Amino acid sequence: MIAEADGCLLCDVGRADEVFDRVRVWDDGRWRLSVVRRGPVAGFAHLEPHRHIPYVTDLDGAEAATFGPVLARVTAALREAAGAELTYAYVFGERVPHLHVNLAPHVDGDALVGGPGLVRPDAAPVPRERHEAVAAAIRDVLA
Repeated sequence: MIAEADGCLLCDVGRADEVFDRVRVWDDGRWRLSVVRRGPVAGFAHLEPHRHIPYVTDLDGAEAATFGPVLARVTAALREAAGAELTYAYVFGERVPHLHVNLAPHVDGDALVGGPGLVRPDAAPVPRERHEAVAAAIRDVLA
């Protein structure tokens, strides 16, 4: 039995499919891939685990062991099927606390901005010292 979190939209798969107007295109028992059928990007999809895992930082077990290979497989499939140059993978979690990767096939000139478009144009650069401090802290955490 796959654990569900009370009130989690993505644990209620049928409801999520209705809300996002999506259709399931692949499922391996741990991960499912659903393609959204509206909006400016053909092939925009959600990759999500069956089991309720709130955020990417909570990955463990079989989902953690298979995340990379599954992500590589489905992004390649989206790229090929959509005739795209690449597939963007975005993980945002504050609106729906159930891990999901938003996948967007991209071709030059489509609706996607990508790259620097993810940052406000008026955003001030962070001082180099802060970048260096965070890099050092990450190194320490991973050591």
